[in-house]
Amino acid sequence: MKGAMNDGATQREAQAPGPRRSAAPGITIPRLTFAEQLVLWSARRLAAAGHGTAATETEASACRQDVLARVGGELSVALCPTGGPAAGTEAAAALERTLDIFGRAGARSLRLNPMCCRFVSNDERLFLSFLASCQEGNHRHAAALLTWFLPPAGVRIAAADGAAFARALREAGFQLPQRLLLAESAGCPAGTSPEAAAPHTLH
Repeated sequence: MKGAMNDGATQREAQAPGPRRSAAPGITIPRLTFAEQLVLWSARRLAAAGHGTAATETEASACRQDVLARVGGELSVALCPTGGPAAGTEAAAALERTLDIFGRAGARSLRLNPMCCRFVSNDERLFLSFLASCQEGNHRHAAALLTWFLPPAGVRIAAADGAAFARALREAGFQLPQRLLLAESAGCPAGTSPEAAAPHTLH
């Protein structure tokens, strides 16, 4: 009898469905607002420009200028009627400068996913939060986010260019939601580890 019960239990375990594979972590593009998607598509295109199979630096530079012009044109359409062609070009240039400072002054560049990726990277979420802070006028939070990547001099430059891009979006009616909050110890004072001050996601 006991053997039969054990056999039955074994059979039920064999028939039971296995554990479900957890879904990929993070936010997906469709869950973002239009403003957030506009920022990410523009940033991803600019970040990928000139990093392909161009044979020379001249070709790579020409590719970057072409992509910058295309992004500027798309932003011009998005920023109408408050902006226009000039506003789109200026916004694209401000975004490019902001991204460039991470590569030049930071320990590493922002990790932006490829255009075809439907997931939002942690760096992309932080960048969106930084721009949202600029729109809110929360300069302390914006600077705290940037310090995870940049030294003080780099923070000032990125904050200025990022604020210009964020302002252009806000004036066109595109308000970015705040999705990250830093702990009070975000500045990592003595005795506080960076892990303890990690950004918290807002859903």
